[in-house]
Amino acid sequence: MVGALLIMVSMFSGKVAKRFGLSHLLVTLLIGILLGNGGKYDINYNNPVFTLHISELALAFIIFGGGYNTHIKKFKTYITRGLALSTIGVLVTTAIMGLFVWWLEEWNIIYALLLGAIVSSTDAAAVFSILENTGLKLRNGIQETLELESGTNDPMAYMLTVGLSTLIVQPDLGASFLVISLVKSIAIGTFTGLAFGKLLAWVISKAQLKNGQNPILIVCFVIFLYAFNTEWGGSAFLSLYLAGVWVGNAMLPNKKFNTNFQESISWMMESVLFLILGLQVYINDLAGVFWQGIIVSALLMFVARPVSVMLCTAFVKDFNWRDRLFVSWVGLRGATPIVFALVPVVMQIPGIERLFNLSFIVVVVSVIFQGASLAPLARLLGLDTKRVKA
Repeated sequence: MVGALLIMVSMFSGKVAKRFGLSHLLVTLLIGILLGNGGKYDINYNNPVFTLHISELALAFIIFGGGYNTHIKKFKTYITRGLALSTIGVLVTTAIMGLFVWWLEEWNIIYALLLGAIVSSTDAAAVFSILENTGLKLRNGIQETLELESGTNDPMAYMLTVGLSTLIVQPDLGASFLVISLVKSIAIGTFTGLAFGKLLAWVISKAQLKNGQNPILIVCFVIFLYAFNTEWGGSAFLSLYLAGVWVGNAMLPNKKFNTNFQESISWMMESVLFLILGLQVYINDLAGVFWQGIIVSALLMFVARPVSVMLCTAFVKDFNWRDRLFVSWVGLRGATPIVFALVPVVMQIPGIERLFNLSFIVVVVSVIFQGASLAPLARLLGLDTKRVKA
């Protein structure tokens, strides 16, 4: 009863958030925090394993939906720059953040790199939500680049997080283990995503199911593909994104009906994800790392993200300094870093709760400051085509 009520409150909170150019997901997150582990009458919720499982499953639907709504013809011009940001950009951000935290906090270098990996990816749900709320129409392929990057960088960040967490637990494995794991995950995820995506598209086109059955088939498929890759060591998120791209771009019956369903279930999963992550946080523990979180957030926004964007778009001739500045600022962090921070928590790595709290502060700072200033910055730089035409 309470859960259903909170999700409905989250739905209407989007109306308020939209006025300030924020994502309704931030409001959902704050609802979870306020009701979670902080006061005498709050919900006593501390289930990191359950939270991680639910969060990963929610991300599976969100990422599949992101792939489903990726139109190849629209994005093919910007694939190179988008993939560069989602792979090389993640690695550069991880390295810069890791080295800085290692120097500042005197952490073990693997711990520091782990924090860098956790906060290295932008969040598709946050980016899509804020771009939609602000009504921006960005020129020069900026919007397509941002959407493509945010939809494809989660797999790389997740694989780095799992690999580095495993190295902390089993240091004898060595750095070669991380490289081999990354290659294996990418290979299996790519193959299963394309193969099963093609299979699902074929089944939908041939089975001639009822309107209400096709979405159920897709739901079962997403769960199956997520579980299959998890069991066999593939990148589930990469696999689901590629499968979503294949199915979404296939000429299938009842396309509009299925698209509306994808939008609905993605929104539902985003709300559940932010709500349960807010409940998992102990708000009183955030005070102990508040200023460290602000410093880490500033480094991410003003150093690591801009450097990674400059490197990854250096070869893009039609990107000027305004485009690069804006793309650098739209490195919004959302639920994914909090989910990824649960991985080492579930693996029971000593002292990792501090890293989880730091990641949470980074997300809140990013959504508040970067999200609220996104539209004014775009108009100041002359990147909003609606304003330019006016």
